[in-house]
Amino acid sequence: MRTGRKWLAAVCAAAIAGTAAAAGPDCFTVVVGSAASATGAVMLAHNEDDRPPQILDLHAVPRLQHEPGELIRLQGGGTVEQVEETAAFVWFELAGQTFADCFLNEHGVTVVSNQCQSRVEDADLTDGGIRYRLRRIVAERAHTALEGVRIAARLVERFGYGDSGRTYTIADPHEAWMLAVTLGRHWVAARIPDDEVAVLANTFTIGEVDLSDPGRFLGSADLVAYARRNGWYDPSRDGAFHFARAYADRSAGVGLHSLPRWWFGVAFLSGTAPGMRNLPFSFRPAHPVRLTDLFALLRSHFEGTQFESLSTYDRGNPHRNAIKRICSESTELGLVAELRSGLPPALGPVAWFAPRRPCVEPFVPVYAGVTAFPDGYAHRPWHQALRDHLGDDPGGYPPDAGHAWWAFAARARRIDAGFARLFPAVRTERDLFQGRVLQARETFEATAIPLAERDPAAGARAVTAFTGEWLERLWNAARAPLPRPVPDGSGRIEPLVRATGQPEPATLEGSR
Repeated sequence: MRTGRKWLAAVCAAAIAGTAAAAGPDCFTVVVGSAASATGAVMLAHNEDDRPPQILDLHAVPRLQHEPGELIRLQGGGTVEQVEETAAFVWFELAGQTFADCFLNEHGVTVVSNQCQSRVEDADLTDGGIRYRLRRIVAERAHTALEGVRIAARLVERFGYGDSGRTYTIADPHEAWMLAVTLGRHWVAARIPDDEVAVLANTFTIGEVDLSDPGRFLGSADLVAYARRNGWYDPSRDGAFHFARAYADRSAGVGLHSLPRWWFGVAFLSGTAPGMRNLPFSFRPAHPVRLTDLFALLRSHFEGTQFESLSTYDRGNPHRNAIKRICSESTELGLVAELRSGLPPALGPVAWFAPRRPCVEPFVPVYAGVTAFPDGYAHRPWHQALRDHLGDDPGGYPPDAGHAWWAFAARARRIDAGFARLFPAVRTERDLFQGRVLQARETFEATAIPLAERDPAAGARAVTAFTGEWLERLWNAARAPLPRPVPDGSGRIEPLVRATGQPEPATLEGSR
């Protein structure tokens, strides 16, 4: 399996020199269209990566009524008129963070994001622009992914985006879009075809754009003209307009953080060994994608590829490395939104959640219809979090045995300290738990779905109890002693990609 030799040589040199992954863009996202998934569900997989210190809270925010004239205050001082009623939503909150939170609302609209550096260096912003509140307003108001794109686009055009660039992935039970925004008021959105998948690793991936096809692409009115004025695009030189080539920072997509993760996602899902250049925005997968395929992908450290064999892999654990892994030292949670249509709203959309490190924690189901989480999954109530999110300092909270997050964080540290010895037994324990929860979900839904069809309130109570039970079990497992290490064990995970570059079918629970 070969790739660009000069690029790989530079990567190897940096890694052998012992370069640790520096602070930078680290998130990872995969979207699966409904016709590309094994069950017909739209799926969105995401690892959220952020630098410590962090505190992860789970909130079930109900529908809220708002007073006439109520205003939302933005970070920079601007205001947005609040709507009469906001949707209920599940909120995966990283307290105090501007660009980290993930949302699943009662309509199945899911919002995550990846930092993507643009080449825009200066822009006219109104009231400092919009940043954090963009995603939460989408979660509060959108009934569909497309509506979410339009809500966000209007806000970007009104205030300007207050950071270099970002791609928001917005999905619902019927379709998914990626919305790329740059510093200022320029944006573009692309719909992922139903029979394709898309991989995103902190670099703009939307390529050729045809704004005359609004069913597939949307964008700001002067998107192309602005690029031409700045010399980033010339039709006679460049041919068709390509958003990423025009707007992405020139170093984006070719460094240690982004390109290996993008490449691996394409290789794993496509069944090919793609070159390192011109990776696709979206493509057809080698086989219908299963939920467990996405679990496996979010757990990856590039096993079975040229990126695994570098000397830094053997320095204790695979997480802190010059080449950013998909599951890395900065991963705070893994999330797979399984957005199923045709089921009661409380049960159809479900976010499978793995706290801290997906490679060592099983994914448990968090249904869109939950109305509460177990005590200890948040350090303050949802209404306080809504008010004080950006004012909260995660570094100001000492470890607390009464908060679940600290158990998962401590467990990750203990495993990393002896990864090669501990991981084989940890993996076995994780997979047994994963198998139990997958089977329990099937049994639960056999009765919960007809119950929710007859009585939506009873359905909501049922999913709240079921989600809570498995979150409690997950926390209890994290507090338990680590399994006995294998005396001569190796922490290396079975390859997901063969040496030839052909993806290995997932060997985890539920695979064919």
